[in-house]
Amino acid sequence: MNTTKREQLMNRRRSGFTLIEILLVVVIIGILAGIGIPALSGKSDKAKIAQAQGNINMLGMGIREYEIMNGDYPSSLEGLLDESKGGPFLEKKVIPTDPWGAPYVYQAPGSHNTHTFDLSCTSPKGTVINNWE
Repeated sequence: MNTTKREQLMNRRRSGFTLIEILLVVVIIGILAGIGIPALSGKSDKAKIAQAQGNINMLGMGIREYEIMNGDYPSSLEGLLDESKGGPFLEKKVIPTDPWGAPYVYQAPGSHNTHTFDLSCTSPKGTVINNWE
């Protein structure tokens, strides 16, 4: 019976984690998070800029199609949805906002593209996404 109590005490000491083991795991997780989070921090902005460029390209194709059908450019982006002019010229039948929630800036004729149109948006950090660069 004496050996059984001794075995029980040894098993009790071996079960669970020590404070040092738990602290070591927490430190390792902290180090990994410290490495990983900064590496991912700029990806969201780059993804939104790419989305804005894709939207500008898509809107630009709709504007060019409008111009082919009507002989001139629409006075505003809402003209791309005008059914009386042969529209809608956008597949989803909605004028998208930029990834930050603001409307795209459209000007025809453009000040940069003087024979066509300018289309742009600006990120909150001041990055300009446009169709002339």
